Amino acid sequence: MKAGVGGETVQLDARKSTVLRAVVEEHIRSAEPVGSEHLAMREHLGVSPATIRGTMAGLEEMGLLMHPHTSAGRIPTDQGYRVYVDMLLEAEPLPATDRMAIRRRLGGPVEEPDEVTDQAARILATLTQYASVVTAPGLQQQTFQSLHLVPLGERRALAVIGTSSGALQGRPIDLPEGIAAEDLDHLSRAISQCLQGCRVGELTTQRLEQAMGEASRHHQLLEALKAWLQRDLARGARPRLHIEGARHLLREPEFRRPEAATRVLEVFEEESLLADTLAVASVEVVWFLIGAENRLAELRPCSLVVATYTAGDRVGGTVGILGPTRMRYRHAVAAVRYVADRLSEALGMSP
Repeated sequence: MKAGVGGETVQLDARKSTVLRAVVEEHIRSAEPVGSEHLAMREHLGVSPATIRGTMAGLEEMGLLMHPHTSAGRIPTDQGYRVYVDMLLEAEPLPATDRMAIRRRLGGPVEEPDEVTDQAARILATLTQYASVVTAPGLQQQTFQSLHLVPLGERRALAVIGTSSGALQGRPIDLPEGIAAEDLDHLSRAISQCLQGCRVGELTTQRLEQAMGEASRHHQLLEALKAWLQRDLARGARPRLHIEGARHLLREPEFRRPEAATRVLEVFEEESLLADTLAVASVEVVWFLIGAENRLAELRPCSLVVATYTAGDRVGGTVGILGPTRMRYRHAVAAVRYVADRLSEALGMSP
């Protein structure tokens, strides 16, 4: 077997593969260093403890296992976990009870994308007992609900857009001469009625001009609104993050020391840092960041398992869980994948 780790190809024969898988899965279960005697008894590998010990020594030379402190047993390195998830991880179906719980929360068409992604984060944290991070669909995927033009002075107004998620986005715009407050109110209602139900990302120039027909004589106002809706709204706005279950990390042995837990928990308070980490998620079925692969030093004791979901015909956002590198990867992958699939289904049925 071969896998790429840190730009190098790792080759494992059948015995090394079997022993590495056994060490990783036993360490995940016990949180303790794994010794050859224990492995021989528990895993029934069909070889002697001495043979297992020699194989483990070989895996240590390859950088896939290490001795923690003075322990006789070994634990996986970040590279060892990477080889495990790339080469040795076997798919595990999500238990029926978990699937039912997810479907109860996420089944059916969605009117409020922000609400359903919040539910996804909650159920994922509950079922995995890790921290969950789910990004809501970006503003492009949200549905336009209303426009309000609020006078700020003689030649200025505040333009405020409301979307299906309840989000409000606003910016001041310059007004042309000769437009009165009652004109702004009339235009607000006319444009809102014409554009209501349209996805923000679908606000094309043609559609905007059609909706703003009555404002055509106010060229300056029309151009300001078009530029804002298409550039600032349709292209932008960092998606909102829903974070749940950070407290679950405190139950893990790796985070029982206050300073270790504090470093990780502080990242949850800086949503922009997590958003930047999730933004590099690939479109693969499931994507991993393990230990030192995290760009943030505070997250290097952790692994992140992420899948993308769709909203209609576009990528809507990401579903992820964050836990120690000693994560139950089989269950994590199954849960993240299933939640992402159900979110895609639900948002695909949304009006």
